Amino acid sequence: MTENELKNLLAAVTPPDEAARAAAHAHWAALAKPLGGLGRLESMVEDAAALTGDPVPDVSRRAVLVLCADNGVVAQGVSQTDASVTRAVLENLTARRTSVCRMAAAAHCDVVPVDMGIAGAPVPGAADCRIAAGTADFTTGPAMTRAQAVQAIAAGIALVRAQKQNGAQLLATGEMGIGNTTTSSAVASVLLGRPVTEMTGRGAGLSDAGLHRKIDAIERGIARNHPDAADPLGVLAALGGFDIAGL
Repeated sequence: MTENELKNLLAAVTPPDEAARAAAHAHWAALAKPLGGLGRLESMVEDAAALTGDPVPDVSRRAVLVLCADNGVVAQGVSQTDASVTRAVLENLTARRTSVCRMAAAAHCDVVPVDMGIAGAPVPGAADCRIAAGTADFTTGPAMTRAQAVQAIAAGIALVRAQKQNGAQLLATGEMGIGNTTTSSAVASVLLGRPVTEMTGRGAGLSDAGLHRKIDAIERGIARNHPDAADPLGVLAALGGFDIAGL
């Protein structure tokens, strides 16, 4: 997919079906219960009705897509662990040995582990959407090219389309990739125009020194790449990860 093709695809996305939303709301209101008594659940179902065009959306088939990727900025000491943990978790996802797999099983929900670009060789059993074996260190230049960012977004679109063809009507998304609280903080800081210190946390439990390194790496990455908030694709390419792009 080219950048222009992506723009055309996004421009063709249809707006929510407000008639279906209104019908779903009327359905809730007709039930023998207090109006709005189920809180956010009711408005979530109304949103689903608007997005699907079905006043009573069928969510009996559902799946969790877990997108995994490694991030070159880990070289700056922004995480407690190295990239080997990304691989270990992806291997456990494919073996159905993780907490999300157990919760999904209880909810009768499929789990789809996806390799968006982890370091090293592919993991058998993971959906192969590899863009590269991890992104570059964004403190020394862009994390990825614009073409790679588009490729990762296109991979996410293809994943959803495949699930739709398989009958899934409800999808949850997740991510796994050491260093991706650094990439997500960097992207959010630029897009929201907020200070890096405000947008950056300790991730999996960094020390004070580790948090300082993380904030410093993000600030150096922004200074090095000069991302423009008016160009979200450029921000994603400069500071993001393949997992974020796929999501």
